[in-house]
Amino acid sequence: MLIILGIFIIVGILETMTPHLTRKTIVFGVSIPEPYVKHPQLKLWKKHYSQVIAGIAGLFLVGQITLYLSPIQEEKASLISFILLYVMLLLSSGLYMSYHVKTKKLKVQEQWEAQIKAVYVTDLSIRQNEETLSPIFFSVPIIITLALIAFTFMNYESIPDVFATHWNGAGEVDGWTQKSRLSVISMPLILLAIQISFFMMNQGMKSAKIQLSAQAKEASIHRELTQRKYGSWYLAAINFSMTILFVVLHYTTVILQDQTAPYFFPLFLVFNVVTLGGLLVFIWKLSKSNERFDEVHTNETAVTDDQYWKWGVFYCNKNDPSLLVPKKFGIGWTVNFANKWCYILIAITLLPILLVIFI
Repeated sequence: MLIILGIFIIVGILETMTPHLTRKTIVFGVSIPEPYVKHPQLKLWKKHYSQVIAGIAGLFLVGQITLYLSPIQEEKASLISFILLYVMLLLSSGLYMSYHVKTKKLKVQEQWEAQIKAVYVTDLSIRQNEETLSPIFFSVPIIITLALIAFTFMNYESIPDVFATHWNGAGEVDGWTQKSRLSVISMPLILLAIQISFFMMNQGMKSAKIQLSAQAKEASIHRELTQRKYGSWYLAAINFSMTILFVVLHYTTVILQDQTAPYFFPLFLVFNVVTLGGLLVFIWKLSKSNERFDEVHTNETAVTDDQYWKWGVFYCNKNDPSLLVPKKFGIGWTVNFANKWCYILIAITLLPILLVIFI
């Protein structure tokens, strides 16, 4: 339940802050010509969106806390919690789509694109200043997990026929799994899939196209470098803390056969602090680096790529070799669905989970 509570808080903060964290030239997934980024209607819509989402998130968080304190069985409470989380995300998505449509209509009605000149803005020297982490930082956790899998198979005969795989809020075992070649490595396998996806995401950030502003080129360069730098560091922090958490839990319960998992709760708290604290730092750094557009000197704007985006959410551009691109709504990255590596990344992430569930 504490995990779900943490998820509610993280999702609520992200959804509320999203309109103010994206690039100023992107509003509700729509590219805005730079001379119009301070349009009063856009400011009003972003403010209203944040207020509504904050209210919804607050109500659902109160409901989640009430559920946590109620005497209802943990399994039922967890199911209700995930339903509440799904409904909250559904409501925020619906609100986003309504403002997405409104923004597109406003852009067409006021003929913004007809009154500006679109230009290409590039700077080939930017790549030299990138500070994304070296692949070695994402390779080490993978090596650790592969070693854990090998060590588990080496000790397969000593593993009990049934071992603990789930605990209730009091730390008592309430779920067991029959031993098999797959079940004994299910946890490391899922961890390995996440680690490989993190490795690919870090590499994807390095090669992603850099989007610069025509009116605020230096500020946009700073934002692009900041997003890559702290995005890479945040991924690495989650990667290492998650690796420690999963490795200790697996080694304690499967190898040492200590079903109480005494180290899990404090390690889980550390993982949550790293995840939430790192997210807040990332949001703070990104908000400080955003373009301001205090002065607009010409009617020029950078060329947009709206034609490759569906609803401002899904990106598909076969002419773009990038695996990852910055999201049009929200912080972070999304995949280029025209890139074959996108489906390999998705398969690597989902396949181990599906194997554990259905085999």
